[in-house]
Amino acid sequence: ERTACMKKVLICKESDALETRVAMVPADIKKLIGMGFSFKVVSGAGLKSGFLDEAYKEAGAEIVASNEAGYTDSEIVVRILKPESTEGLKKDTLHLSYLDPFNEKELLNKFASDGIQAVSLEMIPRTTLAQKMDVQSSQASLAGYVAVLNAAAKLPKIFPMMMTPAGTISPAKVFIIGVGVAGLQAIATAKRLGARVDAFDTRPVVEEQVRSLGANFVKIDLGEMGQTEQGYAKELTAEQIAKQQEAQAKVCEKANVVITTAKVFGRKAPVLIKKDVLDRMQPGAIVVDMAVSTGGNVEGSKLFENVVTKNGVTIMSGDMLERQVAFDASLMLSGNISAFLTHFHDKEKNELVVNLEDEIMKGCLLTQNGKIIHERFI
Repeated sequence: ERTACMKKVLICKESDALETRVAMVPADIKKLIGMGFSFKVVSGAGLKSGFLDEAYKEAGAEIVASNEAGYTDSEIVVRILKPESTEGLKKDTLHLSYLDPFNEKELLNKFASDGIQAVSLEMIPRTTLAQKMDVQSSQASLAGYVAVLNAAAKLPKIFPMMMTPAGTISPAKVFIIGVGVAGLQAIATAKRLGARVDAFDTRPVVEEQVRSLGANFVKIDLGEMGQTEQGYAKELTAEQIAKQQEAQAKVCEKANVVITTAKVFGRKAPVLIKKDVLDRMQPGAIVVDMAVSTGGNVEGSKLFENVVTKNGVTIMSGDMLERQVAFDASLMLSGNISAFLTHFHDKEKNELVVNLEDEIMKGCLLTQNGKIIHERFI
């Protein structure tokens, strides 16, 4: 079934005041215009991340005054965060953004009833072919880097070992729980800054990666463990969780910085560090909770706030840290989205084709022809 010709793209300006990133950058837009796409960019969309309207114009995009003004003759609408409303979006528009689909049933129904084709960026399958479109990974790696820098800036101690005439300063001890994309980048960053790094993950297969970065892998025998076909850690039993928490607590007691990265898409984050562990930690220690927006890995953590416990441990909010490096975060997001648009661009027709026989499109297109079509959300 054919929809209208698809090559006119709109890059929206984010409406959330806390969002610093932009969905696409001028260099990528220039490349895609060379392939046959045309672009409108909402004025000021790239301002917070260092991309001015002028640069978009030079790349060949047209500047429009508002998202709504751009909707009227755009066939593909791209933004980062889910829209506050679908008003003004034309029927059959292909809409790309993060959608938080497990928690946004109402929005999905609205997309469906308005006849919009909604792509959820976070549902892009984690396959080798789709790797370059994986927004989750590109943003998480930057967040892992920023988590370490934020902790280093707040810690009342330096990261590297220093030998001075006044005495030797021992290196900071950093413990990273969860060795996914964010965890690996956190390990690498803490090592570069000269810390001694310990890391733990419920998937024993990552031990090699941890060691290759020069960190120590904390072994906790949890019995049978594995990973899902998407490469995520499997859920633990209550007994396994208790074992893990006690073994982790012993490492936390000695650590200056603990970073937790166990964020599970579509589910509440597991609590890894409870109040009793925080009570056993040294005053001045820092804990960064990178799953705070999905319920938190650390008891008592608060979104966008630092919390100091009675014994002087600081729990830092570690969510959306990629926004602190908005220039590079935007470059990477833009690369992900460009790869998606390029993959579905049909050279002969010179337009984007919504091909549901393609595994990637099948995995992330949630609504089409007036209904929710993705099996996990029907």
